[in-house]
Amino acid sequence: MKEWILSPLEKTCLRWISRGRTIAEIASLEGKSVADIEGYLQRALAALEARSTEEALAKANLSEPE
Repeated sequence: MKEWILSPLEKTCLRWISRGRTIAEIASLEGKSVADIEGYLQRALAALEARSTEEALAKANLSEPE
């Protein structure tokens, strides 16, 4: 299994997404701008070689809320 290297904030953003939070909510929770959070998520997708947030969550072993 491939080892993915994500920054702590990239992991945190993906965890928030997996819990159903919006980008605006994550920005508020983390004290960052919406643009910052979008950047972290884009870098996470690139690092995970994922084409979508759903694929990134699967590769990071996170699941979306039911």
